[in-house]
Amino acid sequence: MTQLRPRPQVMTLTDAAAERVRAVIARSEKPIAGLRIGVKNGGCAGMEYTMEFAEAAGKFDEVVEDKGVKVLIDPKAIL
Repeated sequence: MTQLRPRPQVMTLTDAAAERVRAVIARSEKPIAGLRIGVKNGGCAGMEYTMEFAEAAGKFDEVVEDKGVKVLIDPKAIL
């Protein structure tokens, strides 16, 4: 039987970025499931990244947990 290689994480966070995200989430007045990364039309290349705090994970979001922070990545942002 062929053993599959584990898929690498789509992204990682620096220690400083993880600490900053944790601090902002801790101050939020509403529950936050994680930091959502997405893309939208714009910028000189035609696409630009977006970041926002998400109250729930999307059905097709790629979920990455790194340094105690949950990052939800829109599938379009992975391409």
